[in-house]
Amino acid sequence: MDDKKLFLLDAYALIYRAYYALIDNPRVTSKGLNTSAVFGFCNTLEDLLKKENPSHIAVCFDPKGPTFRHELYEEYKAQREAQPEGISVAVPFIKEIIEAYRIPIFEVPGFEADDVIGTLSVKAAKEGYTTYMMTPDKDYGQLVNDRVLMYRPALRGQGFEIRGVKEVCEKHGIARPAQVSDLLALEGDTSDNIPGCPGVGPKTAAKLIQEYDSIDNLLAHAGEIKGKLGERIRENADNIRFSHELATIRTDVPVEVDFDTLRREPEDVEKLRDIYTRLEFKSFLTKLGGAASAQAPAPTAAPAAPKAQSAAKSGDMGSLFDFIDGGDDTAPEQNAEGPSLFSESAVDYTELTDLAEIGREVEACAKAERVGIALYAPGEMAMTATLKGIALSYKEGRGRYISVPAKEDKRRELMALIEPLFTSGHTTLVSHDIKRDMVLLRREGVEISERYFDTSLAHYILQPEMRHRLSDIALTVLNYQMSNYDDAASARKPFGPVAPEVEVSRFCEQADTVLRLAAPLAALLEKNGMASLMYDIELPMARVLADMEWTGVRIDSSELHALSALLTARVKEIEAQVYELAGETFNIGSPAQVGEILFGKLQLDPKAKRTKTGGYSTTEEILEKHRSKHPIVGLILQVRSLKKLLATYVNALPEMVNPITGKIHTTYNQTVTATGRISSANPNLQNIPIRTDDGREVRKAFVADEGCVILSADYSQIELRLLAALSGEPDLTAAFLDGLDVHRATAAKIYHVPFEEVTDTQRRNAKTANFGTVYGISAFGLSERLGIPRAEAKALIEGYFATYPGIRDHIDNAVESARELGYVTTVMGRKRYLPDINSRNATVRSYAERNAVNAPLQGSAADIIKLAMIRIWKEMNRLGMKSRMIMQVHDELVFNVVEEELPTLQEMVIKEMEGAFSGSVPLEVSAGVGPNWLAAH
Repeated sequence: MDDKKLFLLDAYALIYRAYYALIDNPRVTSKGLNTSAVFGFCNTLEDLLKKENPSHIAVCFDPKGPTFRHELYEEYKAQREAQPEGISVAVPFIKEIIEAYRIPIFEVPGFEADDVIGTLSVKAAKEGYTTYMMTPDKDYGQLVNDRVLMYRPALRGQGFEIRGVKEVCEKHGIARPAQVSDLLALEGDTSDNIPGCPGVGPKTAAKLIQEYDSIDNLLAHAGEIKGKLGERIRENADNIRFSHELATIRTDVPVEVDFDTLRREPEDVEKLRDIYTRLEFKSFLTKLGGAASAQAPAPTAAPAAPKAQSAAKSGDMGSLFDFIDGGDDTAPEQNAEGPSLFSESAVDYTELTDLAEIGREVEACAKAERVGIALYAPGEMAMTATLKGIALSYKEGRGRYISVPAKEDKRRELMALIEPLFTSGHTTLVSHDIKRDMVLLRREGVEISERYFDTSLAHYILQPEMRHRLSDIALTVLNYQMSNYDDAASARKPFGPVAPEVEVSRFCEQADTVLRLAAPLAALLEKNGMASLMYDIELPMARVLADMEWTGVRIDSSELHALSALLTARVKEIEAQVYELAGETFNIGSPAQVGEILFGKLQLDPKAKRTKTGGYSTTEEILEKHRSKHPIVGLILQVRSLKKLLATYVNALPEMVNPITGKIHTTYNQTVTATGRISSANPNLQNIPIRTDDGREVRKAFVADEGCVILSADYSQIELRLLAALSGEPDLTAAFLDGLDVHRATAAKIYHVPFEEVTDTQRRNAKTANFGTVYGISAFGLSERLGIPRAEAKALIEGYFATYPGIRDHIDNAVESARELGYVTTVMGRKRYLPDINSRNATVRSYAERNAVNAPLQGSAADIIKLAMIRIWKEMNRLGMKSRMIMQVHDELVFNVVEEELPTLQEMVIKEMEGAFSGSVPLEVSAGVGPNWLAAH
């Protein structure tokens, strides 16, 4: 390995790349701080240090204020959007982290980072270093030589990519890397606002440089170039020369450097630990030698958070957690004369072992207004986890832990003693996962009463975009750093060899914390107008989902085994076709070997990117782009799809059958999606394919119990119906009220043809426009999805809004309202906060604008089906039905129905589902019955 290996990082290029990589799923701390850019940059830096182990390293930043290029050209980068607020906030943290790594930072006034890197690279080469310029910016290609290489960071699993002289020349179709600046002088650069020569694109520029070698030689022979191209070059000669000056990276920046000072040094672990704790980067804390809680001393009150701006004006979520007492915006401060909120001397945590003591504690708890509970049951699935302990807290600072015996008779005796607490009609049980507790206790023969409160659900309603870990909520609401608690799933995981007193303290602290959180969270729900959503929707929903998890779904394993044999045989057949087309056998499951066949042997793309490891990227997205070039691509995609179906469902589902119940018991999640939709895991029922024949065959294996049938009830186009109702668009409303095929009716209006003469293609296009346009699909996205020219897609979008002007008005009004309030709401008052709706950066702002339109529709649909489920479940219990609701998949409910109850239940299900929302456009539900899910759907 080269012992003089210098890495120079282009800071802002990497920061922007990290920020936008997480734009769809931003990381946000419990205080509302967007840490996406910091987290992504840290990941990149960690990967680099681990994989490349550079001997020398430095990070280069663009300076504040103008550079020499701005002085040369006032319009330089003038069109660029303002820096996203998430990046502005991130940079100070990133610089602090770099300093903690003891990595030097270069920032030279008047010069951009690429000029500094160019200068340092030239100097380093003279000193015998091999320099790797870490950046995604193609402009750096002009600096590449035998001692200076480009190191492009990984993105979306494609791996790092090193570009030397050969790779740069092949990428741009040039003879030597220095010609990159000649290409830029002709092409221009829209990101930097470099003009170039109008009408000259990358291909023409490469052809001209191949023929004339340089800009100077090209302009010297411009009179020989015929036609409009020659005319453009002659007319824009000055622009081309000027563009070349702007595009050329300087290598003479006045920067002095002693390369020994760039030698890699051990990081300052304590300083990094402090920063990562503030940013709540638990994974990075673990890498440093333990999680945040493991490193923390005895718990003390954390510093008060700074006052937040009003969410109504800025979209800042911090104001939701302003404390209510006296209208003070800050959390309560530590008492200077006494112990901190949860200090060891302020709490009374202990274990109870004597049955008489346990009985007295239960009696005291049953008289209290609220009791915090924490159940210790290692295991991800509530239906298979083993209950080992219960912690109770009816008074702040007090916690009692009760071990659950393993012996069945002792276990029953203890549960009989504890049961009155859980069935008390007076006490409200407070938990951080009440649904899981319901299932765990039901397995012990104990049913939780109607009075309960869930801190994770309360936080989810208040802050849907944030994480809902108990430690985060405690820090935000109580200003308290939990000492023993790791995360919301810790009760599901064995702790390993820890002292019993640690287990006692951990769960007593959890029970105490949820008790303390209940009152302020309840007050915040009331203050923010979300109490009804909590008490009428989410809390009752927890019981419904617990019952569905308990009931489970029957699987016909023999059906899946037969399907497995069929699909496995088909995979082998397709693989044989692939080998024949390739002319050799290879491992289709190996991306590297697939890449060598497609791009090495078959040359489907001569410019296909190579990763650092030397292989080609063969993601699904990349292969889809090349599907039309060779039949082997479609076959490889088919093999991948079938193998994924086999691994995820066909072969996996039989292994997930509970040996005691003979059924599969998924886990439903209420706090995962920001829109309010329910998700599921182990298995994920939401992702079982329905659009392919093979995927539908999997549904065939979901069968009814003996003597029962499956009933499937599905909302028809619920989001489009809500759109018509909320927008008041008369023509779309009329199409639904008249019972027309709404996609055909839309096509008839867009294409100006009679309803009966609409073609299947026109209907397909209109359907995509109906569902896509309202979610902010662009002309580019629509053209990609439909496989039509971009101009045609643009015309389709314009035709759609001309057809339904009320929808255009609705979208504009939704965005404007979101700008003023900082959030949007569903028909039932669920709020989706949009902190970026007024961002100065257009890309960030447009993402928030799309959410301003689609979140109320998706969220309303989610709320409506939840309300329907609650009403149906209650009515089924009132009637004493033996039938059970067993699955919820997006807009569909599935029931296992005793045959004699079918007429009553089917009528009631349709009535309650359609009646869960009343608007100008009625909801419509289609229901089917069969021996399995496929037949019923």
